[in-house]
Amino acid sequence: MATLKRLFDAINESAETSSAVEIKAACEFIIEVQTMDFTQRDCLCAAYRHGPLFDGDLSSNAGLDILLEKGYMANVVVNGEDGFKACTYKGARAYRLLEAGA
Repeated sequence: MATLKRLFDAINESAETSSAVEIKAACEFIIEVQTMDFTQRDCLCAAYRHGPLFDGDLSSNAGLDILLEKGYMANVVVNGEDGFKACTYKGARAYRLLEAGA
């Protein structure tokens, strides 16, 4: 299991220089990412590594819907075509947490 310092480092947060509000928000974010199920994690990792991806290229519609609802992914247009999904900055931050061991 990753240490809290390693997780904070992954999302560019510092226990030494951040305010109590920032630390609380970072901890809540870490907990939210840790509670993602496999389908959400799989969609997020695919979008981060290979995105933007067409709807049919993602492994789970249910996982995707949750990620869209929570702002980890977004609908995007690629070369004038609708139907693509991509990672948001929030999603990229979550991906870095997953890679750090969250």
